[in-house]
Amino acid sequence: MLVTVPPQVWVRDPEILTRAMAVGKGMGFSRFLVQATGATQKAVLVAAGFHEVDRLHVLFRRSSLPLPEVPASARIARLQRASSLHIDEVIRVDNACFEPFWAMNQLALAEAVAATPRSRFRVVTVGDSDELAGYAIFGLGGGEGYLQRIAVDPRWQGRGFATRLIVDGLRWTKRWRTRRVGVNTQQRNEKALKLYLKLDFELQAEGISIFEPSSP
Repeated sequence: MLVTVPPQVWVRDPEILTRAMAVGKGMGFSRFLVQATGATQKAVLVAAGFHEVDRLHVLFRRSSLPLPEVPASARIARLQRASSLHIDEVIRVDNACFEPFWAMNQLALAEAVAATPRSRFRVVTVGDSDELAGYAIFGLGGGEGYLQRIAVDPRWQGRGFATRLIVDGLRWTKRWRTRRVGVNTQQRNEKALKLYLKLDFELQAEGISIFEPSSP
């Protein structure tokens, strides 16, 4: 469970996080994560008995920029709207790309799609059997776009499928006249960072740290 109490609230009174986690336990959740940015938020969490478990880069791409080119090698894939028939394969691909801490199940996938007022959930498939090779979820909210999640099956990486999915999402956010599109990625995910920088995302000076309570 990601605790979503606004930082401006819990920075003044960290005990609010304890109460929020108690509610979560009553709902059946057993693990709680809190996002923090900036030295003040991090110091408050450490003093409240939380410890850092991961760090994320934050990147933004200005929507005024022209769309990147899609590699010719990506044109063998078919881009289509995700449906309920794709969910099991989407979860399989996602779990093949992310370590267990970040891997999604069906509930987490549904939450990612519903996280913003508008969303775009697309998959790429290949071959006569329509094998699912990757997927991406983009969201819109508050005049900004968000790349919520993207994964390409390791067997199909290196062919430009991720770029095709991202360009499709960027085109969609442009139609909604967003100011910019944001994405987060683990600091140790150098391959993803390299791709985002190549596609003109700009790395922000301040990232996000993920904390969890030292005692459950």
